[in-house]
Amino acid sequence: MVLHVGHWMQFLPARIENITNNDNWRKPFLNLKLEKELIYHSGDRAVITRLEGGKLRVVGTINLP
Repeated sequence: MVLHVGHWMQFLPARIENITNNDNWRKPFLNLKLEKELIYHSGDRAVITRLEGGKLRVVGTINLP
């Protein structure tokens, strides 16, 4: 599945490599592979969107390391 990661003026496609469900299935851990390098400060947050389906859909947010 292809998702898009948005951080300020950057909007990059990302592929899901792995999904891990620990104790809480509502908050899975995703391993994403970006096509290009994302520029950010440690501790920033980014928005994950899914563009398939015609409308802009926000999937969630991600805390950047």
